[in-house]
Amino acid sequence: MGNDANNQRTGTSDVQNSLTTRYAEERDLADVLEMYMQALSEIRTFVEEPDLERCADTVLESYALAPTVLIEKAGKLIGFAGLRTFKPLHSTVNCLTEYMFYIAPAFRSIRAAKTLSDAVQAVSSKFKLPLYMSHMVFDVPLAVKEKFLKRWGYKVQSMQVYYGGA
Repeated sequence: MGNDANNQRTGTSDVQNSLTTRYAEERDLADVLEMYMQALSEIRTFVEEPDLERCADTVLESYALAPTVLIEKAGKLIGFAGLRTFKPLHSTVNCLTEYMFYIAPAFRSIRAAKTLSDAVQAVSSKFKLPLYMSHMVFDVPLAVKEKFLKRWGYKVQSMQVYYGGA
C-alpha cells in the first residue's frame, strides 16, 4: 500500500518505472538497426561512415545466429544487446559474443545496464556458451566500467583500442 500511495503522489507507477527485457522478433529488427547505427555514431572509431546495408546484414545475420535481447521501459525500446555465435580462432568451442551492447543516452543508468547485462548472461547460461563482450557503450571512464563489470561477474581480460593510422 505504501508504494501505491507513493505512486499516486509522484504520478508514476511501477509500470512506468519498470525495465523489461525480451528477445527481439523479426518485427523489431528495423528498430534494432536504427539503434545500432546510433551506437556506431557514438563510438566513432571507424575510418568511413558505417554502411547502412552492411549494418542491416549484420543485424539480420546475427538475429539468425543468436538472440537479440531488447530492453524496454514502459513498453518503449531503450536499448539492445545484439548477440552472435562464433568460434575463437584458437579453439573449437562455440562462444557467444555481441556486435553491440547499447542503451540510448537518455536511459543510461546502472540499473538499465545491469538489467540488460543480466539478460545477456541468462542467454549464455541457457545455451551453455561462454560469453565474450567488447562493444559495451557506457558514458563512464574505463576504471569505473571495469569496476561495475567485475561486480556483475565478468572477468575483464582486455580492452578494445583503436589507432587511426595517422
